[in-house]
Amino acid sequence: MRSLLLRPGGLAAALLFLAPTPVPAAAATAPGPDVGWIRVGHLAPKVPPVDIYFAPFGQAEKVVIRKAGYGAVTPYSSLGPGKYTLSMRPADAAPATPPALSATIDVAGRTAYSLLVFANGPGDTLKGDLVTDDLTPPAAGHGRVRVVQGSAAIAPVTVAGPQGVTLAKDAAYGQTSSYVDVPEGRWPLQLAGGAVKSAADVDVKAGSSTTLLVTENAGTLEANPLSDGASLPEPPKLGVETGGGGTAPAPPLWPVFAAAAGLLAALLLGRRAARAR
Repeated sequence: MRSLLLRPGGLAAALLFLAPTPVPAAAATAPGPDVGWIRVGHLAPKVPPVDIYFAPFGQAEKVVIRKAGYGAVTPYSSLGPGKYTLSMRPADAAPATPPALSATIDVAGRTAYSLLVFANGPGDTLKGDLVTDDLTPPAAGHGRVRVVQGSAAIAPVTVAGPQGVTLAKDAAYGQTSSYVDVPEGRWPLQLAGGAVKSAADVDVKAGSSTTLLVTENAGTLEANPLSDGASLPEPPKLGVETGGGGTAPAPPLWPVFAAAAGLLAALLLGRRAARAR
């Protein structure tokens, strides 16, 4: 795990991402030799929205993510191996606005990463942990599960299951646990942080890797299971592309979501038309 201290600028702002979608863990695929995967999680409960900019190191940045909140994690995106810069500006600020936060990351081929941003740096500033997602196959009939502790107000947190299995014990805010191999099946879990106790279930499939994201909400603990590994053979590029001795613009990630929104609108209009007949 690599810690990245995100340098604060003139505003106290935070990462902002797509809302997370709980995904049952599926058999994980892995990136090829000339590509890495990365996703980003916003786990700073009290920070305001920002726009996220990304670029190969030394190149002009482009906005790739806008307006999402605490507890959200982006889907994986593909990047060529190399060094990249990530910066954040207040939501809807002009691109020339000095970044509120910035970080440099190194991406290797055949590797999947989660860049998890917490408010646990010096003076509660933002700090990013670049963790590697383990997509290697677990033992036969097993899946593997780890915990990301994203609750600041309710901490430390213990996540325990049946059969004496403990996924995380007294995990401090900002801690990512090691993976634990467990038999496939539905696992009822107990989350405990001081006097606060919550229950959650996670479906573990054989051959899968799952990250259990723990967050706080109105004085309670919540758990959101995220599948480690892409749902597509090759995730879309994050609006940047390297190779061939230079950079080239790549299609942004978000047309996929725009198309999905258009499809949803068409379905709703179709339903209304059917009712009008």
